Amino acid sequence: MKRYIIRHLIAAVITLLGATFVLFLIVRLIPGDPAVVIAGPMASSEEVERIRGQLGLDRPFLEQYWTYLSRLVRGDLGVSARTQQPVLLEILARFPYTLKLAVVSAALATVTGVAAGVIAATRRYSVFDYLASFGSLLGVSMPVYWLGILLIVFFAVRLQWLPAAGAEGPGSIVLPAVTLTAYTLALVARMTRATMLEVLEQDYVRTAWAKGLPRPRIIFQHALPNALVPIITVVALQFGSLLGGAVLTESVFAWPGIGLLLVDSIFARDFPMVQGIVLVYSAMIILLNLGVDLLYAYVDPRIRYS
Repeated sequence: MKRYIIRHLIAAVITLLGATFVLFLIVRLIPGDPAVVIAGPMASSEEVERIRGQLGLDRPFLEQYWTYLSRLVRGDLGVSARTQQPVLLEILARFPYTLKLAVVSAALATVTGVAAGVIAATRRYSVFDYLASFGSLLGVSMPVYWLGILLIVFFAVRLQWLPAAGAEGPGSIVLPAVTLTAYTLALVARMTRATMLEVLEQDYVRTAWAKGLPRPRIIFQHALPNALVPIITVVALQFGSLLGGAVLTESVFAWPGIGLLLVDSIFARDFPMVQGIVLVYSAMIILLNLGVDLLYAYVDPRIRYS
């Protein structure tokens, strides 16, 4: 297990290093001069060149990248070109909002999706099974931003039950959380149903039925634990997608998280902020995948690492 963790940590560092290079290159290929955007349309050429020098844009690409890596090793993500504040501090200030939204959405999607998938699998071809399949198809097909707009129009504008935007009060998280939950819930429900149907056909489950064991014991003690590995994979990957995919949702609901900060930074050509946010997302996804691999052995004792 120790060698497995060390090997994957080394691979994670290499992956993260590659991500920094690709990100650094892509950001530089975005059309537009960030110095001109920051200086404004009325700025003189001398002012634009001064800002380019402050941002280090007048130096060769590889020199800029090496400077970025050397600062990154020291925990310095740079200074925002738009607010002149440290990138790391701004990300830490916004991160709790994104994390809160992702945790609430993931918990709601996991509990509801697993329950719906188990009921649909144990009541195959019933009315609930068809309704769950239709709901899953609808949840996967519905664009996040379109669902968010529909929820705002119905619950915030017409009924006026919930706030349409912002993060003031406990009710403000309901609409963005439901919007984020829809897609993940549909995937979890479909995966749970498919995996449970496969497990319920196994010989040990048939033996449990033949012994006359109670139905809840067969489902929750024998079948569901052996169906958890693919479900955990979906939930974990979707949690990472919730952290990164909250960009559209945060923009629709003006939720003050990292996603909204990323959109504002892209429009402002704030290179350091964009690089810092995407780098944080990449690191979280890599660590999340490592955690899922280690969790497999705990959930399924048949899995061993060598």
